[in-house]
Amino acid sequence: MRFAKPIIICVVSLALMIAVCGIAGPFIKRCLPSFSDAYASDWASIFIIDHIRTSGEWPKGWHDLRDEYDRLADADHYAWTFDEFQDRVWINWSARLDDVRNADPPMEVFRLASGRRISYNGDPNLLIREYLRTGKDPFRVDPPIKHGG
Repeated sequence: MRFAKPIIICVVSLALMIAVCGIAGPFIKRCLPSFSDAYASDWASIFIIDHIRTSGEWPKGWHDLRDEYDRLADADHYAWTFDEFQDRVWINWSARLDDVRNADPPMEVFRLASGRRISYNGDPNLLIREYLRTGKDPFRVDPPIKHGG
């Protein structure tokens, strides 16, 4: 009898943990990729805005954003290679600066490959449009994230 109470407590605890995992597991599974998608959204808008700032033009393809990736994202800090990043996002390479600037609501020039709409900094389509309208870039990476600080 002296072991009955601890055994009951263990069984009940185990049952509760299984129930919680059964309920929380799918939620956690959905949330974990969201962090990566949020960063992909943020970095895409940062790279596009920086490209526009430095060239005065809308990027025409991934080759146009390679310099921004290399300059702003250090491999020791950044979550993906440039190739992996390309698989995570879709960018409208045929957009025109004036069309993006004048669109209301914001023109969809960026989308996550996962279909999610998530970001830490805000909607990339809106951030890009507002940069074109105002020149303000509150999330500019300056100086770039580089190894050692």
